[in-house]
Amino acid sequence: MIRVIKKGGKREEFNLNKIKKSLISAIERTDLSQEKKNELVEEITKKVLKFVKERKEVFTAEIEAKILLELEENCPQAAKLWREYRAKKTIEGKQSTIKEIS
Repeated sequence: MIRVIKKGGKREEFNLNKIKKSLISAIERTDLSQEKKNELVEEITKKVLKFVKERKEVFTAEIEAKILLELEENCPQAAKLWREYRAKKTIEGKQSTIKEIS
């Protein structure tokens, strides 16, 4: 079982579906054909899985860097959208934490 080390140090089980979901969110908003979008999601998902496969633990930052590298090489427009998606998720997470503290 591969464990992911989150930014705050929390560890959780690696979930390939989370990666696919974030990729789909970014790639779906590009002007690529649906066939190319599907191919890109599958190709990057496979590369990420290969990247983490032999490891017991991996930092989310390492996974994010791998995804961005692949997106930059294959679809810079999707890379930009993925960064925006991740930034939005980070802001939402911080706002959620602030509400819990308040």
